[in-house]
Amino acid sequence: MAHPLLVRAAQCIEAARALNDEFPDKTQMPAEVAQKMDKLLGEASNCRAQVQREAKLTDLDNYLTAPDYKHDMNADGIGGSSGSGGMSVDQIGGIYTTDTQRKQAKTKAFLEFVRKGQHMSHERKADLVEDTEGQVLVPSDWVGTILRELPRDAVIRGLAAVQPTTSNKVDIGVVTVAAAGWGKLETGTTATDGLAADPADKDSIEVHDLNALVKIGVDQLEDADDDLEMIITQALTLKLAEQEDDAFANGSGTGRPRGLAQATTITQGVAAAAGETVTGDELKRTVFQVPSQFRRKANAAWLYHTSAEEKIALLKDADGRYLLQPSLSQGEPDTLLGYRAYTVDGLPAITTTVDGAGAGTDKSVIFGDLRQGYMIADRRRITVTRLTERYAEEGKIGLLFRHRVGGDVIRPKAFAWYRL
Repeated sequence: MAHPLLVRAAQCIEAARALNDEFPDKTQMPAEVAQKMDKLLGEASNCRAQVQREAKLTDLDNYLTAPDYKHDMNADGIGGSSGSGGMSVDQIGGIYTTDTQRKQAKTKAFLEFVRKGQHMSHERKADLVEDTEGQVLVPSDWVGTILRELPRDAVIRGLAAVQPTTSNKVDIGVVTVAAAGWGKLETGTTATDGLAADPADKDSIEVHDLNALVKIGVDQLEDADDDLEMIITQALTLKLAEQEDDAFANGSGTGRPRGLAQATTITQGVAAAAGETVTGDELKRTVFQVPSQFRRKANAAWLYHTSAEEKIALLKDADGRYLLQPSLSQGEPDTLLGYRAYTVDGLPAITTTVDGAGAGTDKSVIFGDLRQGYMIADRRRITVTRLTERYAEEGKIGLLFRHRVGGDVIRPKAFAWYRL
């Protein structure tokens, strides 16, 4: 069992790290937060110093009480790992073990929390990490696995730019290209890459809470660690992927990310001449609504709702070949007019709604370069609350996960819509 003082030191360090992560720009850290961090780190140092003193006392007692023939006469001094019976502080408790051992300890502690809640063992509870609000943090290596799996089940996350952050907002003004040219450069030139007020005026992306509830049967809690971890990971990944795609495609920007179809800054596109009717010529025209740098076939892609996909799948060229070509390799997307094509049911479905000219108003099809035009702000930290009583009658326990993520269009010129 870990030394109680080292357990306390670990808790202080984790609390201080959580406070530090809340302020990536340390110049904006309030004085009272800095003072709290100093107090926590000071307490952790005092705990470690006390354990070192106790270790030296034990080592000295062992040295003085042992027979002379057991003494190491070549040692530089009393104590430390070179002395007989010596005990290095690195050998005490979990906080000073290797990175791999620490990760394993945190994973085991988290799984025991899933099984037992706060009735877990004292030793495991010491390895459980909580944030400043008292919510349990999912181990960081486990979070990494979930985020790596998300692009397999989601579409937009795998295509867009993902910006890790420890803040509630991400400043996107830092990627503005103000001007470039040969010869003399007028430094006052207005930005021309679509990040500034032409037509967008967005300079930051807000991070929102995405909550996902996973319910697990009590019997499944008895499974081995690897099985339980796989069950939770698969269920959570599917839930997050579905919600993310819906928001990145058509989110309002209030309480959730702003989606492509809701971005009023994307003003270019093609309106179908007849509502609910897709034509090959209109699809080709949509491609040319974006500048050439955003329609390179290696980067650009189509996104469409299932209702639009059905109509597109029936289109043929003059030689009777379908425009939408199925993928020849497993895991690879279909292609439309030579570009990758993905089904995203978070986009608006085709309806009978038309504008005054009789054209459809539903942005069921989006074309463009998501890597250049859409940014996802990712806190890369997931917390969990265990709900013991709420689902007891079902023979289950609930795990309410909170994932913090945001998203918005950063280059409107990189996209064009096709309204049906």
